[in-house]
Amino acid sequence: MLNLAIRGHDLSNVTTVEALAEKTQAENIQTLQLALGLSFPDWPSDAENLTPGLGQYVKGILQKRDIQVGILSCYINMIHPDKIVREAALTKFESYVRHARYFGATMVATETGNVLPEICYTKKNYTDEAFEEMVQVIQRLVKVGEQHQMLIGIEPGLNHPLYSLKRVEQLLQRIDSEYLGIVLDPTNLITSDTYHRQVNLVEQAFERFGEKIVAFHLKDYHIQNNKIIPVNLGTGMIDYPAICRLIAKKKPGMFVVLEETKDQAIQEAVQLIQQVWNDQSAKGSFP
Repeated sequence: MLNLAIRGHDLSNVTTVEALAEKTQAENIQTLQLALGLSFPDWPSDAENLTPGLGQYVKGILQKRDIQVGILSCYINMIHPDKIVREAALTKFESYVRHARYFGATMVATETGNVLPEICYTKKNYTDEAFEEMVQVIQRLVKVGEQHQMLIGIEPGLNHPLYSLKRVEQLLQRIDSEYLGIVLDPTNLITSDTYHRQVNLVEQAFERFGEKIVAFHLKDYHIQNNKIIPVNLGTGMIDYPAICRLIAKKKPGMFVVLEETKDQAIQEAVQLIQQVWNDQSAKGSFP
């Protein structure tokens, strides 16, 4: 069993919650990863704008079409070099944690930011100093998660200080909390030189810290000019059948988000994954 989800902002021409619910239902999806500022850019969505009423409003409209918010996204640069900008970002994230339950979310998710103002690749992220700074910030956010009984989902990636499975293990050793989880996107951890080891990367992640993986991003890709370029699932190079089989075996029911698969391609991706499930069930591999 896989709990397939999509990012709300991978649906085009959605300006209302009603339209988001309708389009999500039409794609045969029941779970959303919702980033308010990306799905509804005209909405004020900073720390001071969230209210319990807004959360219940969104939750109520989605529920009418049997849609739920599985993951509430609040992607921030948690180690922004400008301390004023950083503090505003952290305050915003903490507000999302306090209000997430009103949206019906199970977690609030983010990446770990960048030592530079913009999120980009730099080896400056790979220093012990950057890692320590990130750990201090995540400790702060997890403490708020503990206070409000809300899971904090942290997503590793090569453009961040949390750039490897080893660094993830070190983070989990430093912050021992049931309210800290990992959102694993293996495409964020590969390069044009290592992509062929992607399934092994997923296997290693489950072996090394599988109990802490709380959601999974399934992002297909091409390689162009030695860069990883996201594409709709089933049109690129990711071995999604092998990865889906691993997820179903290790973490049945876990949120699997079809990241960067957009609009009409979502239903095609759902059918591809359903076929993997059907094939394995026919072999008796899945219950």
